[in-house]
Amino acid sequence: MTTPTGISARLMTAEQATYATGAVVDRGVEFRQESLKLEIARIASTALRGGTLIQRSDRWKAGRRAVTGDITMEVADRGFGRWFKHMLGGASTGQPDAVNSPTVYRHVFTPGTLPPGLTVQVGRPDAAGVVRPFTYTGCRVRQWTLEATVNELLTLTVALIGRDATTETPLAELTYPAGAELFSFIQGSLTVDSSAMPVRRFQMQGGNTLGDERYFLGSALRDRPEEIGLREITGTVEPEFTSLDVYHAFVAGSEAEMVLRFQGDVIEDALPYALEVTANVRYDGAEPNVDGPQQLLNPWPFAVVDNGTLSLEIAYQTTDTTP
Repeated sequence: MTTPTGISARLMTAEQATYATGAVVDRGVEFRQESLKLEIARIASTALRGGTLIQRSDRWKAGRRAVTGDITMEVADRGFGRWFKHMLGGASTGQPDAVNSPTVYRHVFTPGTLPPGLTVQVGRPDAAGVVRPFTYTGCRVRQWTLEATVNELLTLTVALIGRDATTETPLAELTYPAGAELFSFIQGSLTVDSSAMPVRRFQMQGGNTLGDERYFLGSALRDRPEEIGLREITGTVEPEFTSLDVYHAFVAGSEAEMVLRFQGDVIEDALPYALEVTANVRYDGAEPNVDGPQQLLNPWPFAVVDNGTLSLEIAYQTTDTTP
């Protein structure tokens, strides 16, 4: 049964083997909102024609095509490795204890070559309750934001840049990872150089500098956008003002190892579902300003930098056998 509202909306993804060729979507994801759309440029004639005051119907053409948009999701303990892989590129899979815990897998994601792309299908219900499929191909992650806040669920927002869209692909059968549970702020913790730091909010955003101008004569579709600059990964943490340690680290130009960890239920043999984000960060500010009579906070922005051993690593412990 469907309703003619967003309640019946759906979103599924698939990994593409090549950038220009779409794939059959095979994994559903619960989402809060999406803004994917097809953009088609209009090429209007600028030539003068005697007596013409308004653009003529036969004097414009359709131009290049592109897909852009965001998807905001609540991070679960299953089914999210695909997103982490397409955010960072590098992916490896192992088992902490294959003998005693054969259903536990640990996927580790690090900066590396980005995969070819994703096919994303969004089912949008019309006023009659018919779910209309919009299928976007060649989607690559341009930006992403991971955010944790007190009294909230852990969220992930990805900004995609895609090749093309169609409404001709049939609506796929909806499937979700079985038994998936969400991560909440209660399950989260943060350490800096192995010392616990109570925080009210954590946000990390990454950018893959993908060139979006790879259009050539003979096609309205963009060739695969490649990275044309360094990746920028920054963020902010928001602890209370408890000492001058953070300020001194900022002034000294220090770096630190930051670990954000979310731990869920035990899978087996004391090994839990878990998400662990480990980064080498530079302190980029730390001023505890006064904004009224309340407790002072000490929010400090950071940037991820590569010290030769560590830049950023996302470890995802789950029952998914592959990302």
